[in-house]
Amino acid sequence: MNSNRMVSLLQDMVKINTVNPPGDEQKLAELLCNTISTYGLECKLYQVEKDRTNIVVILRGRNPTQKKIYFNGHLDTVPIGEQPWTTDPFGAEIRDGRIYGRGTTDMKGGIAAFLETMIILKESNYNLEQDIVFVGTVGEEVDCLGAQAAVKQGLIEDPGAIIIAEPSGLDLYVAHKGALWIEIKTYGKTAHGSMPSEGINAIDSMISILTKIKQLKLNDIDELLGTMTQSINIINGGVATNVIPDSCSVNLDFRTVTAKQNHSIMNKIDSVLKNLSKEQLGFKADYTILHNIEPLKNKNESDFIEKLKEVNQEMYGKGMESKGANYYTDGSIFRKHFDCPILIFGAGDTALAHQPDESISIHDLEKSVKFYLKAVDLYQESQIIKEMGMQINE
Repeated sequence: MNSNRMVSLLQDMVKINTVNPPGDEQKLAELLCNTISTYGLECKLYQVEKDRTNIVVILRGRNPTQKKIYFNGHLDTVPIGEQPWTTDPFGAEIRDGRIYGRGTTDMKGGIAAFLETMIILKESNYNLEQDIVFVGTVGEEVDCLGAQAAVKQGLIEDPGAIIIAEPSGLDLYVAHKGALWIEIKTYGKTAHGSMPSEGINAIDSMISILTKIKQLKLNDIDELLGTMTQSINIINGGVATNVIPDSCSVNLDFRTVTAKQNHSIMNKIDSVLKNLSKEQLGFKADYTILHNIEPLKNKNESDFIEKLKEVNQEMYGKGMESKGANYYTDGSIFRKHFDCPILIFGAGDTALAHQPDESISIHDLEKSVKFYLKAVDLYQESQIIKEMGMQINE
């Protein structure tokens, strides 16, 4: 392993601003393609929108008919936020064995680790049977735009397994929560602040909606994912202290644990708005679905998954129990189309994602590369065993 090479690549990645919105991931995709091509790996870029480009990196195996193993990571990051940083968010400063900057943990660090894994396999002339393909996607932080485009463009074909390098603290996740983002708008009638009875207060209407939503019973329980969470993360309304507001909007973030729950929430919010329109004179509201993805689960925990758990226990002392993540990934999009194991494993502390002074441990990045290399070994063994079984049955 060339740790300096991996760290240098990650620093170069962090220095390219891919905050979403707007994303502008193309420069990062071009950097990765130019860098990785020097090591003899195939690389192609696929435009999704203006200045937004997915990237595919391929390490060819000997047998093109074998189901491929896919690595996945997103190129965009969340904004740097309003809270001050003690480091430059795009400076990629190294301090006390950690790299600081937006996207180090979520998830440019994971991408650097994936690519280092592929370079190692290439340089070592590893006896690879199946292709290994890295698919880097745009837009995961907002709408999974790149993952949807990747599927439509045929960038993922008959996968045998998909590993996503989201930060997991070196835990192996076999599931994650879904997400339902809803924007609700209320409409009123403006009036002078001294004469509220002459207007219809859109903020009051919104308070009524949010009170009703808080009272809804939506707590399906999942063994791996626990219970749903909900939060109000954006609210806008009013123009002046002495003016009755005629509009208000909120963005709600539901993190769901069952596919049924996504549909149930939408139906119940629809009912809340209809009932309030009957109960309150002048009430007017509507809502828009901003993002709707179902939880990720693996139907059957295959031998490959079980062996990865064993390896993670041996290498890093992690437990054998199945675990799920509270966040979502592009895996939800892939699951709609592919029935293979989809797993999450990456360096980085999830508590540092989306935070000021986001950072990642260089030592943990090295650990993740060792795990990915072992995962390739195990995957190849599992495919050989499958083939032998099929031949015996024939």
